[in-house]
Amino acid sequence: DEYREEMLEKCFHFFSRKGYSKVTMREIADEIGISTGTLYHYFSTKENILGELIAWAGEKNVSDYISRVKPADSIRQRFKLIVDFWKENGNFYQNIMLLTIDMQRNSSSEQYEKVYAFFSNRYCDAMSEQLNISRQLAMFIFIHFLGITFHSLATSGNTEYERQIDLFSNMIKPLIVDAAEDKAHPVKKGRKVLKPVLMKNSARGGEPIFTK
Repeated sequence: DEYREEMLEKCFHFFSRKGYSKVTMREIADEIGISTGTLYHYFSTKENILGELIAWAGEKNVSDYISRVKPADSIRQRFKLIVDFWKENGNFYQNIMLLTIDMQRNSSSEQYEKVYAFFSNRYCDAMSEQLNISRQLAMFIFIHFLGITFHSLATSGNTEYERQIDLFSNMIKPLIVDAAEDKAHPVKKGRKVLKPVLMKNSARGGEPIFTK
């Protein structure tokens, strides 16, 4: 198992650099320093490598963020640690997004759905537990985080990615942090946070379109 994980880690970096569809099994074996026979012993096809790779990378990422967040005493601290973790791992999430798109294009729908379900369920379950939020809210956060990651692929550098992470985290923070401390407070805090984002000046006198 340890040897398999070592090969998967090397494949992750190789696929991230070269792309999945452009490499052959022989090139993969040469890159990670093994024979093609050994590679086929562990992985019957290139599609099999990709499926196990995404599942392994997702599990490792979730385990890493749990180990980072779990020691924190409060939901406020845990929320900040998760946001910091997102920012630090922007390149990883971009790479896993690209590999997931490759898998969707090159694998059977059954295999793709199984791998995606494993990663999304593991991620959402961990977030729900660590932040003490509902599974539905955890899935909502996960889906929007995927959107931010996809958007960042079309922008240069990490500035836009981090800017969107900051905006999104500020919007959901009242639902998680403030609700944990005082359930009556999130509504007021949420209005304050969302007001500059949701409101748009009208053409008449610069008054906001939404007044409530």
